[in-house]
Amino acid sequence: MAVKTENYTGADLTGSSGDLSRTLTLTNTGLTSQNGFLVYVSGLALSLTSEYTVSNLSASSVITFVGPVWDDQTIIANYYETPASNVSGADGDFTNGPLADFGVVATRTPVTMTTDFSGNKNYADGTDEDISIVLIPYNEKYDLDKSGLNKNYDMVAFIGPSVTLNKYDKITHKSRVYRVDNISIRDFDGTTIMQKAMLYFSDD
Repeated sequence: MAVKTENYTGADLTGSSGDLSRTLTLTNTGLTSQNGFLVYVSGLALSLTSEYTVSNLSASSVITFVGPVWDDQTIIANYYETPASNVSGADGDFTNGPLADFGVVATRTPVTMTTDFSGNKNYADGTDEDISIVLIPYNEKYDLDKSGLNKNYDMVAFIGPSVTLNKYDKITHKSRVYRVDNISIRDFDGTTIMQKAMLYFSDD
């Protein structure tokens, strides 16, 4: 998903200054998601349903303002947009389902690992980028005959098929940093639906 911000004034809305139920059509070309959708008027965040409603569409989503909006008021809309190429087909089930319902925005830091002549591993961080991801705590339970074993991972992550994620990368969410250990592809009928990554908590 891509994060978009659009800036308007009340003059961009339908109707006349001070009217109720004025509407604003966004410029999105991919499906918008209610998760993370924020609307501000004159710097104040509006509450969904009581102060505005939104029709999340695959293009030109529409915001309807419940109360009056004047032409000189500033309006900011922040939202997530799914690329149009990812909203249909088999991979669209993940994008429009779990990712839209439970996805969060986390920071991915690409990491390059090299080994020097002494066999020491060195890690170099790349440029941060925001990605949409589903994070689930990993709670492995063992049978009695496996007592004493510890779980290997702290989190399971699910991401879209086109998102780049590699072993050793860092995922930061809510100030906690995780490292990617392994990644597997989930296919259905020859189409990649999503990627599954196992993460462990990192102090660095």
